[in-house]
Amino acid sequence: MRVILICAGCVAILLPAWLPNRPRVPLESGTVELLQAFLLAGSAAIIFGAASHTGIFRPVCRVIGLGLLAALVGEVEDFISQILQRQFPEGWVVGFLLLLALITGLRHRRVMLHFFSTLGNHAGSGLLAASLLILYVFNRVIGSNRFWRAALGTAFSPEIQKICRGYLELLACYFIFIGVLGLSITLARRKSPAP
Repeated sequence: MRVILICAGCVAILLPAWLPNRPRVPLESGTVELLQAFLLAGSAAIIFGAASHTGIFRPVCRVIGLGLLAALVGEVEDFISQILQRQFPEGWVVGFLLLLALITGLRHRRVMLHFFSTLGNHAGSGLLAASLLILYVFNRVIGSNRFWRAALGTAFSPEIQKICRGYLELLACYFIFIGVLGLSITLARRKSPAP
């Protein structure tokens, strides 16, 4: 079932490419960015919803959920700035959410250490690792100007780099969504460690 979900999602994230072209809309305000925000919001909702069923692992769910909310704020900063008609203090909000996650993790060190020591046994850890590789390794290469200048030569356009980065980030957000779903199910079913 997980393989079908991954394959279907990888094809579905290409759907925005088939939408009508609106050249006046900046890429940061387009469908791809909106889908990224929805996937991150859905992931945060799932992990916070699962927290009440995870017993001793509730702080783990809070830390992951706060991290996902910080990522969501980073994605929707442009939309919020447009709505407020002034610059949104994204850095401060993200910093506050990450500080809350750090405080929660430090207050529950024993549970966090147990979780990280068994992270490889969780269903979604491989997908979360794949999303981090896409965001911080693969996206740096495929999303660079040098790569596309070398690959395309005179046919190079700066828009190609932005489009590839956007779709790779969307794929990473989808992997985060599936990974968080698997992680939530595993944590809800897992027995609490012995004291």
